[in-house]
Amino acid sequence: MKVLVVGGGCREHALCWSLHQDPEVEKLYAAPGNAGTALHAENLPIAADDIDSLTRLAQELRPDLTVVGPEAPLCAGITDAFGRHGLAVFGPSSRSARLEGSKVWTKELAQRYGVPTAEARSFDDPREAISFSRGFPFPQVIKADGLASGKGVFIATDFSQAQKAIVSLMEQRLYGAAGQRLLIEAFLEGVELSAFALFDAKQYSVLGVAHDYKRIEDGDRGPNTGGMGAFLPSPFVSPALLRQIEESIFSRLHAACIGERLDYRGVLYAGLMMTREGPFLLEINVRFGDPEAQVLLPSLETPLSEIARATCRDELGSLRLLRHRRSVVGVVIASSGYPENPRLDDRIIVSESKTPASGMQGLLFYGAAKETQGILRTAGGRVFTAVGWGDRLAEARERAYEQVSAVSFPGMHFRKDIASFLAGRPVPEREEG
Repeated sequence: MKVLVVGGGCREHALCWSLHQDPEVEKLYAAPGNAGTALHAENLPIAADDIDSLTRLAQELRPDLTVVGPEAPLCAGITDAFGRHGLAVFGPSSRSARLEGSKVWTKELAQRYGVPTAEARSFDDPREAISFSRGFPFPQVIKADGLASGKGVFIATDFSQAQKAIVSLMEQRLYGAAGQRLLIEAFLEGVELSAFALFDAKQYSVLGVAHDYKRIEDGDRGPNTGGMGAFLPSPFVSPALLRQIEESIFSRLHAACIGERLDYRGVLYAGLMMTREGPFLLEINVRFGDPEAQVLLPSLETPLSEIARATCRDELGSLRLLRHRRSVVGVVIASSGYPENPRLDDRIIVSESKTPASGMQGLLFYGAAKETQGILRTAGGRVFTAVGWGDRLAEARERAYEQVSAVSFPGMHFRKDIASFLAGRPVPEREEG
C-alpha cells in the first residue's frame, strides 16, 4: 500500500518510522517532511496547510491512506477535501477538528455531556475578561481560544499576571486570531496526563497514556512550550484509574461525538489533570501529540497502518490492539531561544555511532532540522526528540539521554529531568518492573 504522511516535525518522522516498519507499506511519502522523514519516505515540498496543493498531489499519487500529523491541516479541512475524491484520511473532519480549534466550543460541549472539567468563563472583550479575572480565585488559567501551537496557555498567580496575559492575547494579539476569544479557568491541582484513544463513528479504543513536560526548564519552570519530553507507561495509572478515565472521559466524549454527529475518525488526545476528585479534562487535541507520539508509537506492536485503516472503516470493534511491554522515554532537544525566539541555521553534528538506524533500543527523531548541501542545520525550535526504551523506566531514560549525547549544536537546550521528576516529586518505577 501507498501512504502519505502530512507534516514536517518530530512527530511526522516518528509516524514515517513506524509505517516504514510495516511490510504492508510499499511506498511512503511525506509532505513536506524533513531530514529525518527522508530516511524512510520520499519528501514532497508542499506545506502541511496548503490543502489545495495537497489535494492535487493526492489525486495524482492516489495513496491508499493519508496520516495527518499536525492540527492546522485538520482544522483547515484536509480530511473533507480528500474525502471528496474518495481518499482515506486518518484524522477527523474540519467540523470534528473544532474540538482542538476552539477551546470555548469544546468547554461548552464537555459541560453539556457531563465530562468533568474545570469551572470557566469565556470572553471576547478584554475589559470584561479583566473585570472577571479580578474577582475570580487565584491561581487561574488564561487560555487562548484558537490554535497557538501549545503555547497559548498562561497560569496567573495574581491579578497583575492575569491582566498581562489577557492584554497580550486579546489586544497585542501575541498569537494572532487565536486570542480573539479566551477562557478564564479555575486552576486544578494534580498530576497531568496525556491520554490517547482511537475514535470511529461506532466506538472507541484506548491507545495509551503518557506524561508530557510542557515547561522549558527543569523542575517545571519557565514558559510553556509545545512539549519538552514525554514518557510511558505512567506509574501513577492503575487499572482502576484507567477504567475511570475510560468511563468519565472517553466514553462521554465519544457519546458527544455521536450526539453532535461529528463522525470523528482518528486519534483523540485528551489532556487530563488527575485530581483528588478524579480525572478532569483540560483540553482536547485531534491528533497525536508531539512529543507524545515519539514515545507512543514505539510502544505499539500492532502496525500503524492496520490501526489507521480500521479506524477509517469504522472497524475498531474488530481491531486487535497489541502493545509492547516496555517503558519509553523521549527528550526534546531545542534551539537556543526557544520558545519565544529560536535561533536558526546553527550547524548540527550527529554522531554516526548513534544515528536513528543504529540501535534497537534508541532512536533520534528529527524535527526542525534541514539538510543543505550535506550539512544539517537548525530550522526551528524543537530540533530532535531523543527516544530510548527498556524493560524499566530507568533503563529507557538512560538510553534516551544516550541519544541526546549523540547531538551537538551551538546553544542546544534540553531538560535533564524527563522521567525523573513530575508534579514536584520523583517518578517511581512501576511495581511490575
